[in-house]
Amino acid sequence: MLETKDIFQKHIKRKIWIHSWILALVIYIGLLGLTYWLDKSFNFLTISKALAGTSALLLGISFSLSGFCYWWDFLDTKIGYRKQIGLAAYWLALAYSLSLLLVDQNKYLFHFFDNLFSADILLGTISMAIFTFLAIISTDKMMLRLGPKIWRQMLRLGYLAWLLLALRAYFIEKTVWLEYLNSPEGFPPPRLLLTVFVIVVIIFRLSVDLSKKCVPFTNKKINPQKNER
Repeated sequence: MLETKDIFQKHIKRKIWIHSWILALVIYIGLLGLTYWLDKSFNFLTISKALAGTSALLLGISFSLSGFCYWWDFLDTKIGYRKQIGLAAYWLALAYSLSLLLVDQNKYLFHFFDNLFSADILLGTISMAIFTFLAIISTDKMMLRLGPKIWRQMLRLGYLAWLLLALRAYFIEKTVWLEYLNSPEGFPPPRLLLTVFVIVVIIFRLSVDLSKKCVPFTNKKINPQKNER
């Protein structure tokens, strides 16, 4: 059980990293196949889209683990995976960002600063800056230096970054989304599904905060350790 062991031990960390990347690989292969099926072609854009989707799903898993472990005791042993899954999501998001330089060199490379204040680049850049900051403070030394309370509070910036990416997706594909919602035929736009996923995960996480605030006014008995998550 990871919860009862020191997750800073090298062999425990190695095990968590291996499992996290296996999960990432399985999701990536699945999304790669889905993207190929939807686009009817396989190219670098297919690879890029799958990277973005995998990163988003991993972020959702990482963000929602706290909620799952709060509401359901049998998942408590998985809380130690939250950090590594989140970091794997970050590296994949970074890989996606770099892949855009090849997908559309004119926009993201040669005319990056000309398009800096577009919703696409501005929201994406701010989000990646926040995620980079969170990746930096997630090192063992920074976690110990900041202390658990401050560290957890800073990690909540991740929800803001994730919402900004959802807004970015909306501004990029709002026409496609509106067309589908007006005439829902075929498979929904993947970015629309991911945006719904983002909203659901954030609401789920807010339910934990709401429950903690309501605990003094109910007879519900909460595990003190779970109340700290």
